[in-house]
Amino acid sequence: MDSTKKFDNPSPEESAGWLNKLFFCWVLPVFKLGYQKDLQVEDIYNTTKADLSQPLGDILERNWNEEVLRVQKSGKPPSLKRAIWKTIGKSYMIIGFLIFLNTFLIKMSQPIVLGRYIKYFEKNSTHDASTGWLLGSGVILLAFLHKVVMHYTVLNCSRVGMRVRVACCSLIYRKLLRLNHISSGKTTAGQLVNLLSNDVVRFDFALGFLHYIWIMPLQGIAGLIVMYSYIQNAAFPTMLVMTIQAVLGQGCLSKLQGRFRGKIATLTDQRVKLMSEITSGIQVIKMFAWEKPFEKIADISRRKEVNMIARNSYIRGFSSALNIFIERATLYIAVISYVLLGNRITGEVVFSVAQLLNTIQLYMSVFFPLA
Repeated sequence: MDSTKKFDNPSPEESAGWLNKLFFCWVLPVFKLGYQKDLQVEDIYNTTKADLSQPLGDILERNWNEEVLRVQKSGKPPSLKRAIWKTIGKSYMIIGFLIFLNTFLIKMSQPIVLGRYIKYFEKNSTHDASTGWLLGSGVILLAFLHKVVMHYTVLNCSRVGMRVRVACCSLIYRKLLRLNHISSGKTTAGQLVNLLSNDVVRFDFALGFLHYIWIMPLQGIAGLIVMYSYIQNAAFPTMLVMTIQAVLGQGCLSKLQGRFRGKIATLTDQRVKLMSEITSGIQVIKMFAWEKPFEKIADISRRKEVNMIARNSYIRGFSSALNIFIERATLYIAVISYVLLGNRITGEVVFSVAQLLNTIQLYMSVFFPLA
């Protein structure tokens, strides 16, 4: 098949309505077609205009040139982060506003409605059956809305990250075309492959969590207020333990993982550069029977990289285990503190506080350290 042949199959996403995009109905035709037959190249939708490489590269290059001109007078180095923010800042903040609404209006309302629903089944309840149906429907509807909005925002955050990755790769390629022979000789092919295939992928992952840097403190305060309405003063030691674990414990572990990732990237660049040199000079190595010495050199380089990856994995495993432990421990602290203050435990209090702590722990102990 001729790979240069272009097929005109516009994506229905560009003309789909907001409800269609929210529930991803525009992908159903290709699912139906794939169920009927094997998909071919002409069946795949074209890339949307907002995701094309050339326009994204042009916008980022223009913003980068403006950044270079701006800092020439001050003598400071230009900031790629500022150029990227000018490129995707507006659309990314709109997604952040949706995440904020999902966190505060929907997710924080779930434990409140659940508590009222559990209280409805108590013996001394005076509510009628219609109230129970409304509260039960509210529990289901809030969970449904949370998942719908979450999937929509996660997809668009990943899409913005993909656009940044594509734009940066386009800029790197354009820069390579402008390099002279001496400058291009200082950069190995292995280093470029690692840069374009590994390093820029971090944009896809990072932009999905960056909004939680400013959402988490606001969500923590709102969670404390809601928790105080259920367990009064017992909310303070519970939130204190959660905050210490999230900010100090998980924050330090995440920072340490960042350092290890930086070292891993350096070791990976060195290994790729070494293997590229060995591959290019394999004829000389075979001619002089140098296989064993170079095998040992490659093994040492790879072992250093694997050891650093193992250290990073140990920290990641300890961080995950600490999250699971704190999730149970904070509920125990909340219940014990509430009882020691002379209060009586009810189903409304336990289940509402448990769901509230799960929500706070998710944003404070998982999403915030990742951000």
